[in-house]
Amino acid sequence: VAPLVADRHEPSACLDLDWFFAKVRRGRIEPWLPEAHAQNRVVLRAGAEAVAAFAAGGYFTVAEGIVYPFMVDLFVEACAPHGIELHYAVLRAPVRMAQQRVQDRRSEPEHAGALADAAVVEDLWAQFEHHGVAERHRVDSGDRTPGAMAEEIDRRLGAGEFRL
Repeated sequence: VAPLVADRHEPSACLDLDWFFAKVRRGRIEPWLPEAHAQNRVVLRAGAEAVAAFAAGGYFTVAEGIVYPFMVDLFVEACAPHGIELHYAVLRAPVRMAQQRVQDRRSEPEHAGALADAAVVEDLWAQFEHHGVAERHRVDSGDRTPGAMAEEIDRRLGAGEFRL
């Protein structure tokens, strides 16, 4: 969905935050484990700085990945010095559908194999529920097509509904 949203704008960039996690070579902690919190903040800070660089350069920039509400501050901090308006949208689907989508992925970042583990996917899904994403930042994906979701996200972005 994220690339489809980016493709609706010119010029645009879409950054896959999983790529930044795949760059950690040694001493890596699986990012879904509680003890990976400090590592995840370092990796997502790098992603946030890349988002800020593209956006400051005039690109409509979409970052896709798992960004919990308690990690959004990294993006706010990276974008604030550039006066970049930041939006936050979370795609939401029933946990079983999220698990199926992970299984159906055709191309995966290096660490995504573990995301095929139903328990890991269920835990990640539950963490979003636990941390309370505000309703205005949610996009119910259900059984909708990626194109339909991209259209809704772009419409709601234009209306300022996702603005932080």
